Amino acid sequence: HAIWDALDRVKAKHPEMVLLHGGSPKGAEHIAALWCREREVAQVVFVPDWSKHRNAAPFKRNDQLLAALPVGVLVFPGNGVSANLADKAKKLGIPVMRF
Repeated sequence: HAIWDALDRVKAKHPEMVLLHGGSPKGAEHIAALWCREREVAQVVFVPDWSKHRNAAPFKRNDQLLAALPVGVLVFPGNGVSANLADKAKKLGIPVMRF
């Protein structure tokens, strides 16, 4: 419920939002994708290219996602990949909301 509630609050502020995420089949990204389908919110999936970048794939994916210049980044408890996304977003001046 926490992820849906957070996304509902963001959508209330940005009714025309588009959600960018990494397309993970589990965790917060999966829950966010389900929220998008239910709320009819457009989503753009940035899937890590494991064959090209190997272990660096999720970090390269973060770079691609941030190159799209999102209005903000939502970070839910996770791993070093989500922390990396938050750190890079902050350096670019993109607001980061942690949940």
